[in-house]
Amino acid sequence: MRTCVAACVLLFALRAPSPLGAREFRVELFSGHSLGALELRAGAAEVRMCSSRRASACLVLKPGHAARCAPQAGALKCSVPEAARTWSRVFVMSRGIFRAVPQFGSSSGKTPSRGAGFRELELVPAASGLRAIAAVDLETYVAGALAGEATTLPSPAAREAMAIVARTWALSARGRHRTEGFDFCALTHCQAFRWPRAGSTEDDPPIDPAVRRTDGQVLEYGGRLIDPYFSANCGGTTESAGEVWPDRAQPYLVSVRDPYCAAHEQSSWQRVLELEAVMTVLRDDLHIGLIGALGDLRIERKDPSGRAHTLRASGAASGLVDANAFRYAVNRRFGWNTLKSNLYTVERRGRGLVFTGRGLGHGVGLCQAGAEQMARMGIPAQQILATYFPGTTIVAFKGDDPVVSSEHFELAYPEGQQAWVDETLESLERFRAHLGQRAEGLPPKVRVQTWETTEEFIGATGQPGWAAASNDGQTISLQPLGRLKRKGILASTLRHELAHLVVHRLRAVGTPRWFEEGMALYLSGERVPGGDAPLTPRRSLDDALAQPRSESEMKSAYARALTQIRELARRQGEAALWRMLERPTPDDRRALRDAK
Repeated sequence: MRTCVAACVLLFALRAPSPLGAREFRVELFSGHSLGALELRAGAAEVRMCSSRRASACLVLKPGHAARCAPQAGALKCSVPEAARTWSRVFVMSRGIFRAVPQFGSSSGKTPSRGAGFRELELVPAASGLRAIAAVDLETYVAGALAGEATTLPSPAAREAMAIVARTWALSARGRHRTEGFDFCALTHCQAFRWPRAGSTEDDPPIDPAVRRTDGQVLEYGGRLIDPYFSANCGGTTESAGEVWPDRAQPYLVSVRDPYCAAHEQSSWQRVLELEAVMTVLRDDLHIGLIGALGDLRIERKDPSGRAHTLRASGAASGLVDANAFRYAVNRRFGWNTLKSNLYTVERRGRGLVFTGRGLGHGVGLCQAGAEQMARMGIPAQQILATYFPGTTIVAFKGDDPVVSSEHFELAYPEGQQAWVDETLESLERFRAHLGQRAEGLPPKVRVQTWETTEEFIGATGQPGWAAASNDGQTISLQPLGRLKRKGILASTLRHELAHLVVHRLRAVGTPRWFEEGMALYLSGERVPGGDAPLTPRRSLDDALAQPRSESEMKSAYARALTQIRELARRQGEAALWRMLERPTPDDRRALRDAK
């Protein structure tokens, strides 16, 4: 555990408006379709349409009546039988269930819908019409994900396993669309989500029995929520995550044999593609510069699961093709199930290429076909999950703080820090991009935790109250975001902590602490005054950094470390700093050890 010098004073908390709770999400409905209007049908209770949740001037829809909301000149116009109002944002609320029936644009291709029952919706203008967002609790979201993703899983144990996977994913990926104003879309980009239908206009949506039986259960590895991938059919062998996404390798996402899926009647497939069609994909979509016509396509290398990793396209000359990129390009051009997986053989027959394969999807994590076969044999959900996610455990989710994710970070925060969440994640992503290739050694998703008060930060981290942050090489722990923001050090603290994670993971064994700390300060561009101030007598620079006896000694030690790094950079260049960090020579080690 190490501390950050950026903040050295006590601060005081500021309450912000309460966000959704840790077990609630904002979900975009009707994703992927042009929503031209929304018809609202009141049940037994009146429905209010307002510009905010606390507005007093609202449109009121009487029980049994209908209203319509549609985009108009960049805003939304809502009409009830007696009146109409135009707002930039509309909150639709009722004490009972009202039905929302979407009216899709002519270019949507979406068939008419009977709609679904809600108690509250938020409507906002969108580029292609309007956007409807629903606040849903965790278990309702899991039920909607099962309705969208588990239609091929009739067996109770398979649905229970899938419910635990869907719940874990929701809690670990929250905020995937936060820049658009919601957590999840309703497409497979997140999890396919279908709002559970109410039995009548008076009923709340029913909860799937598998959701009730697994209420609150999630998968963890090493005390943290896992990345729970799943696919429709693995073809008899699951794929390692690292083979598909190199930055997402995990010890529980390894390739495993799946004889249950191999016996599934829909595991095998075959597809014939004309040579000219494949040539079009290679030339126009993948920009492979072949000379002349395509003569053949063969598998150059397979990964350990037996899936195609690299292809060789040959004509008058030959070129290598990434198998993942090839499958995605073929499917974009000819339909998403043209090549169902990378688990195939390919041979030329006449003017065509015959792909004979098994499986459907990337094959990482839980295999739905295999899970269903296991469930039919009486194998329980716990054993199904242990098969596909080895080393994980099923636990009851106890998180009280909301968790919001960006592409490379997940931030757990108390409600009072909501106002600074977006700024924190955006700053972290921006600085990570600035670090470039140096950031590739970071975990696929860095955990960030903040607290409501300094006392809670001290109790959780063991750090003094004048430390702004700390990290243990995996997780960044922050003082309350609002406190850091008011002191003007939120951005610099985030840069320092992320730079420190990068430096810590790249450093060679035996690297002095002062060099590591100085490199983090240098990378983050911080200015630390006091480099000429003396340390406590008979204390080394490393001792002063590891266990500072006072705030002033800590500041002096950090300033001196930064001064020495800057001097090294001036004399030898920045490239030499990285060499000394990652691959120090014996002379480098002596020079660093003798530094004062």
